[in-house]
Amino acid sequence: MDMAQVIDGSREAVRMALLLGGPLLAAALAVALVVGVVQTLTQMHDPVVGLVPRLAAVLLALLAVLPWAIESWVAYAADLIGSIPERF
Repeated sequence: MDMAQVIDGSREAVRMALLLGGPLLAAALAVALVVGVVQTLTQMHDPVVGLVPRLAAVLLALLAVLPWAIESWVAYAADLIGSIPERF
């Protein structure tokens, strides 16, 4: 296994992690920005007020992208397992 294969495998793993985690992080960021603005306008700075909507948004985003995420993850794992004989 040469260095180019290691770099390509690492790059693909990071790309897959960003693809799977990106929608959830984007949902949490969007809700956090909205809640932050609302908390600033109402001057109510309780940490729980920001936590509950973010958790709900991440859960809803997870439920929305779960079929796609599982399909992508299984395809990536199948490609990775299928390439083991080629790499060694």
